[in-house]
Amino acid sequence: MRCFMCCFLPTLLLIGSLLPAAPPATQPAVGQFPHVQVDLKKRQVRIECQSLNPTMPLEFFCVKTGTSEHESVLRTEALPEHIHTALLMLGLQPGAPVHYDPAQDKWIAPHGPPLHIYCETVKDNNPSIAPAGQWMRNVKTKQPAPPFTWVFTGSRLTDNGTYAANLTGYVVSVVNFDLTVIDIPQLASSDNQTLQWEYNPDMVPPTGSPVTMIIEPADAPQPATTQPAE
Repeated sequence: MRCFMCCFLPTLLLIGSLLPAAPPATQPAVGQFPHVQVDLKKRQVRIECQSLNPTMPLEFFCVKTGTSEHESVLRTEALPEHIHTALLMLGLQPGAPVHYDPAQDKWIAPHGPPLHIYCETVKDNNPSIAPAGQWMRNVKTKQPAPPFTWVFTGSRLTDNGTYAANLTGYVVSVVNFDLTVIDIPQLASSDNQTLQWEYNPDMVPPTGSPVTMIIEPADAPQPATTQPAE
């Protein structure tokens, strides 16, 4: 884990070789990508994931399989660039990631279209849906996280046309990373001393269990949520 300034220095150095946030270079068939489905009528993106039971405090809610799984609640085989494109298909445009403004001599929080995220599981043919925040709990109090709103900041293309989040694996963050697809709208350091969330064992199924992560614009009708069966 890193201090707030140190956390961003490597990626700040990388920014100079990156283009501004833009739609990914590839545009697969409308409505469906590998491990990703887009429902334009419901304004909903559904992503195939698997649950994780990390022992470390959380820096992410979802990452690409094989990356920072030790500090995330979910992993997915979906490419981050496909998730970015799916959000574009809902009519959303990425905002901007966390960054330092020399003129103001301060860090500027991430911003972009607000999003709600839900987790859907199925047990004995009975689906249950819960807000993603309920799958996290406070490291100290062990109380579930309050309702979360994320923002679509978008990652960016490198100068050779690679979507940066495909390399980092950052899909949904719970602390600030400038190359993540989806971040939180508050300044939050990845310093080990400030991490406040861990996975909630009362809600998250065993590692490897199938989970559908549902992403919606915050102004979309919220799905009915149900508690998982005991």
